[in-house]
Amino acid sequence: MKIDKKKLPSRVLYVLVGFIVVVFALFWLIGYDRPFDEDGNFNAPLFTDVLLVFMLILTAGACGVAVWSAIRSNKASGGGERVVNNIPVRMIGRCVAGGTALALVLTFLFGSSAPMKINGADYADTFWLKASDMFVATSLLMIVAAVGAVVYGATKYIRKP
Repeated sequence: MKIDKKKLPSRVLYVLVGFIVVVFALFWLIGYDRPFDEDGNFNAPLFTDVLLVFMLILTAGACGVAVWSAIRSNKASGGGERVVNNIPVRMIGRCVAGGTALALVLTFLFGSSAPMKINGADYADTFWLKASDMFVATSLLMIVAAVGAVVYGATKYIRKP
């Protein structure tokens, strides 16, 4: 069986979307309103573990593909060209990687570690509170930066007749 390299990404996307739809449908439609054993005021959906494991697999897979892609790209280009079509691609790549790492470190350091009440119980693990705050804050910063880049690009892009 020959794999068409042009159609492979779209097929992988369709398979992933299919799995996501099935897992979330199982989560929401089967046993969602099951009461929690220790406190009947809370729900304990039947497929919570399946959903969590699926998310961990997707995250690990995405990280693995990102590392593999970076290594493969670096080997293919011999370290990468510095300038392509008068665009400093190596510098842009390093700035994006460094900026992301810096944002992660800063949002972790300045993240809140205030205890939270989750499902009626106090949660005070400082590391995980700061880590979750780090991911939320960094995601928001990246979304704002992306919107800013799109707006900047849209205002600077004027076609000549």
